[in-house]
Amino acid sequence: MIVLVTGATDGIGKQTAVDLAARGAHVIVHGRKKDRVERVKNEVKGSGVVADLGSLAHVPSLAKEVLVAHPKIDVLINNAGVFMNERIVTEDGFEATFHINHLAPFLLTHLLLGSVAHVINVSSIAHTRGHIDFDDLQAEKHFDGYDAYAQSKLANVFFTRELARRHPEIKTNSLHPGVVGTKLLREGFGGMGGSDSLEEGAATSVYLATTPSIGTGGYYVRSKLTEPSKEARDPAIAKRLFDVSLRLIE
Repeated sequence: MIVLVTGATDGIGKQTAVDLAARGAHVIVHGRKKDRVERVKNEVKGSGVVADLGSLAHVPSLAKEVLVAHPKIDVLINNAGVFMNERIVTEDGFEATFHINHLAPFLLTHLLLGSVAHVINVSSIAHTRGHIDFDDLQAEKHFDGYDAYAQSKLANVFFTRELARRHPEIKTNSLHPGVVGTKLLREGFGGMGGSDSLEEGAATSVYLATTPSIGTGGYYVRSKLTEPSKEARDPAIAKRLFDVSLRLIE
């Protein structure tokens, strides 16, 4: 089994890579810094790719590098994510949370269509407090760190459900990893500690990646199929966000 894990040099992503490698998977470790990618790559005896998802221009080269080495990928785990306490605009002109948490994995997934069998999007229970504001997707009128994060995690669930509808040949699922004391949690929530271990945080991603019998379009919590928020189940919003996102990555 060949698995690409984005944001795999620390936290839940690294634990996911370690646990999948322990189960016999060849893990492609993605990260922004070469030295950290090399360290984790060697630890899991896999391969590595370096790319900054904060620049959409880096994503095609990431996809190309992966596909040259591995024309067929069993699982893509879109794990990389950020929580921003201030509004930062990327070089592409997008608010960084929306860009890194939604648009970058959206683009990467599309570049791998036809080569990947299962897409897993790491969302969050924060999606239940999110709202897709089509009039202010980039938080130009109002920015709040938690609101931006929640919107991006809701976007992950919408992307999952709509991709599953449009591409039934690809298995696609999303998940809440738990509340883990990662760098993201510390940056976003100050001194708040996590109630779950890294192993528990990685467990649902590992379960989805290694369980052939699961379906598609689902949202999972603690390895159990769970109903997402009411807004997340609105097919009209899912379709509209998907179409808007396609235009934004052109």
